[in-house]
Amino acid sequence: MTVQAPSSQRQDLRCQACGATVRAGARFCGTCAQEVAGDSTIQRTPPATSPTRWPILPIVTIVLALSALGLAAFAVVDVHGHIRNLQTDLAKSNQRITALDAQNATLSKRLLATENRVRANGAGIAPLASRLLKSIFTITTSTEQGTAWAAWTNGGDTYLITANHVVASAVAGGVHGVTLKQRGSTWSGTVVRYDDVNDLALVRVAGQIAPVLWQAPDLSLSPLVGDQLLLLGSPYGLEGTVTTGIVSRVTYDAIQTDAAANPGNSGGPAVDRQGHVVGVLLAGGAENLNFTVPIQRACVAIRSC
Repeated sequence: MTVQAPSSQRQDLRCQACGATVRAGARFCGTCAQEVAGDSTIQRTPPATSPTRWPILPIVTIVLALSALGLAAFAVVDVHGHIRNLQTDLAKSNQRITALDAQNATLSKRLLATENRVRANGAGIAPLASRLLKSIFTITTSTEQGTAWAAWTNGGDTYLITANHVVASAVAGGVHGVTLKQRGSTWSGTVVRYDDVNDLALVRVAGQIAPVLWQAPDLSLSPLVGDQLLLLGSPYGLEGTVTTGIVSRVTYDAIQTDAAANPGNSGGPAVDRQGHVVGVLLAGGAENLNFTVPIQRACVAIRSC
C-alpha cells in the first residue's frame, strides 16, 4: 500500500515533450499522450511559495488609533486656541464697555446742564434775580456809595466784595469802617483788604448775614461773547436793581457788557444765567458800554484761591 504525501507536500511533474503539468504518479501525459513514467521524462516543479502577507486587521487598527490620537491632539490644540481668542474678545468688549460708560457719564452731565438751562430759560430771570438779591447790599462811607455782595463765610464772619474806589477815600483818611444796608436793615463792616491794581476791596461783617455767592471759587469760569449777564446793585441808591445784557467782549483784564449800569452799581456782581459770579462791575464808559473785572482777579490780593 502506497501512502501519498499530502497535497501540500507533493511536487508537480511537467511533461518534457509538451511542457504540460502531469499529476504525480501518472504514466502518460494527458495532453500529448507521451509516456512520462520515470524521472527521465518529467521535470519536477518546486511548489510555489505564497508571498508573506501582513495581517490586515491589526494594521488597520493601528492606523485608526494613530489617526484618532492625531485628531485628539489637534482638537486639544484647537480648543486652547479658541479659548484664547474668546478671552481676547472678552477683554476688548470690557474695554469698549468701559469707554461707553465714560461717554455715557459725560453725555448725562451735558444733558443735565442742558435741561437746567432750558428750565432757566423757560422760567425767565425772575427766580434767579430774586435769589441773588438776598446777597446784595448797598455800601456807604462818609463820602461814597456803591454796591457790595456776600462772597463767602469763614469763622462765623461774612466777607463781602466791593470796588476799591468806593472805599478808597475813607481808607486813605484812616477810616476802615463802612455801613451796609439791605431791606431796611443795617450792618457795620470793616475794610480788611484792598487791591489798587484790580480795583477790588474786601469787607468783613460779624456773623452770617446773607447767602454767599462765591464760597468755592471756580477759576475755570469765564463767559463767552454773546452770553447773557445780570448786573445787580444800587444805582443812585436804588437798592435791589437788576439789569441784563450780553457779553460784548472778553479780555484778560475786563469783561465788556451792554447791560445798563449807573453810579452806585460799582462793586456789584456780574452773574451768568447759571447763577455763577463771573465778574465785578467797576466802570461805565458810555451808554451800554460797561466793564467788569473777571472774578479770578479777586484771587490776586483779596483772597487766597
